[in-house]
Amino acid sequence: MRKLDRKFDGIIFKVKDQSIVPPDQYMVFLAKDDAFPATLRFYREECERQGAGAAQLAAVDQAIEDVEAWRAQNAFVVKTPDVDEGELLT
Repeated sequence: MRKLDRKFDGIIFKVKDQSIVPPDQYMVFLAKDDAFPATLRFYREECERQGAGAAQLAAVDQAIEDVEAWRAQNAFVVKTPDVDEGELLT
């Protein structure tokens, strides 16, 4: 399968064991994008609806808190998500 995220490139490691996540298994979202906080909140609701465990829900809650704090401290870079010409991998 081809790489899912066509806007960002890099190597993603799992914290728990340092294994590499294949590029056809991840997407990147930026805390500065105005759509991201709502995306995280929806994800949290969906995790709960699907029966995710307490540790997963707590991790998402922490991510929401961290993103909100970051955005408050970095309001000058917060923006509407966009894609510029030539920015996507083909």
